[in-house]
Amino acid sequence: MEGFDLRVHKIIAVLIFCLFSSFSFAAEIEILKYRGVQYVSGGMDAAERKKMDNLASRFPMHMVLTSTAVEGPISGVLVTVKDLSGNVILEDESRGPLFFVEVVGGRYTIEATYKGETLTEIKDLTGRRYLRLRFKFTQ
Repeated sequence: MEGFDLRVHKIIAVLIFCLFSSFSFAAEIEILKYRGVQYVSGGMDAAERKKMDNLASRFPMHMVLTSTAVEGPISGVLVTVKDLSGNVILEDESRGPLFFVEVVGGRYTIEATYKGETLTEIKDLTGRRYLRLRFKFTQ
């Protein structure tokens, strides 16, 4: 019976480890890729914002997405980044108020759409290390 008790304790220990491990991985920020362009999105809580801050230096284009009609952080913003020729180099829905994109120097058109409201910016990354954009929706 002693061997059985030991095995049960080991199984319980493994299950507890797996349970807590899944929680720690759930909060990780995933680096995504669209047509070869890497990006990250998140920042819905303080822990995610801290992780996004730690990744920020890897991504030259930083967007902050907010809404005057919503208290707290927002997600679900459709972000579209186009190059100088108008080609879509990135399009995805945000997972939080922070959206960072790995782009090279050049001119970009950035569109952000939230609840039917579209905001557009045309910006140059040339001569700068980082491009910071703030999209503030009224919806």
